[in-house]
Amino acid sequence: MLASELTLETLQAACANVTEAFEELPHLSEAVYQRALQLELQRRGFTAVAEVVKPVVYMGMHVGTVRADLVVHGEKGGAPFVLELKRAPKITQSHVDQLLTYLALAPGGDAPGRAAATAGGAVVNFGRSPAEIHFRDARSRSRSRSRSRSRSRSPDPEDGRLANE
Repeated sequence: MLASELTLETLQAACANVTEAFEELPHLSEAVYQRALQLELQRRGFTAVAEVVKPVVYMGMHVGTVRADLVVHGEKGGAPFVLELKRAPKITQSHVDQLLTYLALAPGGDAPGRAAATAGGAVVNFGRSPAEIHFRDARSRSRSRSRSRSRSRSPDPEDGRLANE
């Protein structure tokens, strides 16, 4: 049975399985979590591809590349869902900004700096248990964090950190 779309609930369940499997090994690298989550999502019927390289273009010229940790597709390919994995004390605004860059470069993405309307994504932080997830629904153009398990935060201009930390 193939999955049609990656939902927050499905992602939470997959992350919970990965976190539980490694609860006795608290200092594993992000790469270990990446591969384990890739396998867990594939087990659930998704196509999950690791380290997807996307070109960055300026004035029609290739100027660099970025790598998305995991790109997930459901049944018949579907809209891409980009996962940016972290192993950090908490999700920061720079992690979310990195995800938004990947979404803007995903197929169907708008102009650079604007997230793709057809692609969804999430920052998943395995540095906490349960995994902290900042989920961005593919149908939403807003940068709202209302579906996130982390608190909604705004930048604190005085010290460069997120407010409410």
